[in-house]
Amino acid sequence: MGKAKEYVYFVSYMNQDGGGNIDVTLNEPIHSIKDIREMEEAIAVEYDLDDSVTVLTYQLLES
Repeated sequence: MGKAKEYVYFVSYMNQDGGGNIDVTLNEPIHSIKDIREMEEAIAVEYDLDDSVTVLTYQLLES
């Protein structure tokens, strides 16, 4: 079987301590606000940030 399709996004976010930019790889494209909220939660967990993470912008880099 072939490799599963991946979607790589450039993401800018803010939190109470500032903000940052990261690349995020997903198995499905972003379709809804629910997808964005799940990404915010994942960023908070991955980078040990509080729950104040807010995605400002995202751009699909490759799929």
